Amino acid sequence: MNVLVIGDEHTYGYGLTNGRLSFIGHFIRQIKRTGQAVSVDVYAHLTMTQVASTLAHLPLSRYDLIIVQLDQLLIQPNERDFMHAPGLAMPSLPYSLINQPGAGRKTLFTGMKALGTLLRSVIRPAHSLPIAGLLKQLRPYQHNVLIITPIPHRERLTRWLRLRVRTLLLREAEKQTVSVFDADTVIRPKEEYFLPNDVDHLSAVSHELLGRSLFDFYLSAPTIITIQSIRRE
Repeated sequence: MNVLVIGDEHTYGYGLTNGRLSFIGHFIRQIKRTGQAVSVDVYAHLTMTQVASTLAHLPLSRYDLIIVQLDQLLIQPNERDFMHAPGLAMPSLPYSLINQPGAGRKTLFTGMKALGTLLRSVIRPAHSLPIAGLLKQLRPYQHNVLIITPIPHRERLTRWLRLRVRTLLLREAEKQTVSVFDADTVIRPKEEYFLPNDVDHLSAVSHELLGRSLFDFYLSAPTIITIQSIRRE
């Protein structure tokens, strides 16, 4: 079974101690227990332009399952992506502003950008947002696609943005008949779900909870054709 994963740093368990699995790791472990051999390709921290380019370059028909887990990038205008190099993107590691000089000013600047993005997402028609283009690009493979709504965030502005993305994503996915796993039903924006002193990243327990819940959804999702082969094992 070949699996493609596109998402943020949660796909590889950023912040977890050695030996702890990300939610994707837990998901894959559950699949392997059914007797399936699994190969996984993971791309993390891509802009929307890079996501589109990556999907265009990859042989998507060879994947039995395509998992897409993105955040507020889905409602950011594409014109911002001119700052990033075109072509096939490669996985990249995240960076942190914690304990860096000028972190307060950067946090304020990030908050203002987030608010601007939220306002643009309300004003612009849904069909002109990157989310619509992404799902249209995936539509030929819709029976192998599983979209994950943004993971809840503890910081207020980012949480608003991700809730906006969740609403748009659920609405657009219903139009295009794409399976969506709602992370908001499993993870809550509360301290106990996150790493200590970290508003961004899930704890090991939350990763396991999310991974197992994703697997249960995968088995029950009626539009994902690959579940039939697992059930026949």
